Amino acid sequence: MKGVAAKDPLDAKLRGTNLLHEADAAPRISKSERPPENTLADKVAVIRPRENSAVSQLDVDRPSGFSDEALALDFAHYHRDDLRYVAIWGKWLLWSGTQWRADDTLMAFDLVRHVCRDAAARCKTERLSTTIASAKTVAAVERLAKADRRLAATSDQWDADAWALNTPAGLVDLRTGILKPSLPSDYNTRLTTVAPGGSCPIFRDFLNRITGGDKELQKFLQRAFGYALTGSVQEHALLFFYGTGANGKSVLLKTISDILGDYHQQAPIETFTASIHQRHETELAALRGARLVTAVETEEGRRWAEARIKTLTGGDKISARFMRQDYFQFDPQFKLVIAGNHKPGLRTVDEAIRRRFHLVPFAVTIPPAERDPDLTTKLQSEWPGILKWMIEGCLEWQRRS
Repeated sequence: MKGVAAKDPLDAKLRGTNLLHEADAAPRISKSERPPENTLADKVAVIRPRENSAVSQLDVDRPSGFSDEALALDFAHYHRDDLRYVAIWGKWLLWSGTQWRADDTLMAFDLVRHVCRDAAARCKTERLSTTIASAKTVAAVERLAKADRRLAATSDQWDADAWALNTPAGLVDLRTGILKPSLPSDYNTRLTTVAPGGSCPIFRDFLNRITGGDKELQKFLQRAFGYALTGSVQEHALLFFYGTGANGKSVLLKTISDILGDYHQQAPIETFTASIHQRHETELAALRGARLVTAVETEEGRRWAEARIKTLTGGDKISARFMRQDYFQFDPQFKLVIAGNHKPGLRTVDEAIRRRFHLVPFAVTIPPAERDPDLTTKLQSEWPGILKWMIEGCLEWQRRS
């Protein structure tokens, strides 16, 4: 790997896979600007009647003609590798080539339209052709396809490997740091923004400055962010970053969050503080599969929602639901990091909650003359190296554990 000493054990593991790009060429994809994948679009262009293809028992039992059932079986056959439907979520998921992504644009429905249009074009009568291409038939075919065993999926099969980190270059085994290809059968819905690789000297200097040169604090942060890469919640911890403004904590947290991409979820502080209003379960549903959840304390002195914090950090299954959908349960994988200007008040909470809070002080105030308005952009160029630094921290956390 360009610019990295060969004696670096983690880098040797990563380079040994021949999957990582050099640091300056590591793929970078922002959550908001990620280009659309063309995997499914390419398939749409070649949808044709099956000819001499291997078929399953479902295909053998396929009704003849152009019934809704026959078309649904055809649809499932064409898209058995790149579409899944989770009934309890009420959602289709699409394989993009690197991850499974929620179908937010009715792509699955559009693909059913393609199958129906293709079948209509092969009909010998205009009346039958019109019926097959109708909205009623398309809706019926999609509804039947949702129950096809090749496409149906459960909520608990997604992002199930707590020690796998999905990146644009492949899947990192966080127990070893080794990278392997990401496959549809891994059922990952999350993806980091970059692949690991290279070094991060600007980031290391930044970290040294905002910690006042405290090497032990720097090592703790590296292990903490490395632990956050995993789906393990064995530490039952909540990190609270505190300190007045211009201390770098917001830049640090934003950098780590941006690197984690889909694995990061921002939560309103009301999720963790006491309120007379009940929080909607959709807030919790959005946390399924996340590895890092961050929040900002905007009002000093608010009481903590002790029962909820215990639930969210305890490792027990969480019940949640998406809007207008049934409840489902999931195992939490996320680590909570809350940032605030003041040290949190813990005198009114019990010992179980107090043990969960790990207070991280940011006591250094950067003077105006030292503040770099381009720092965030400079750090972005080192995202691959920072992710590699986090993976090293994960391995060190495991060794110490």
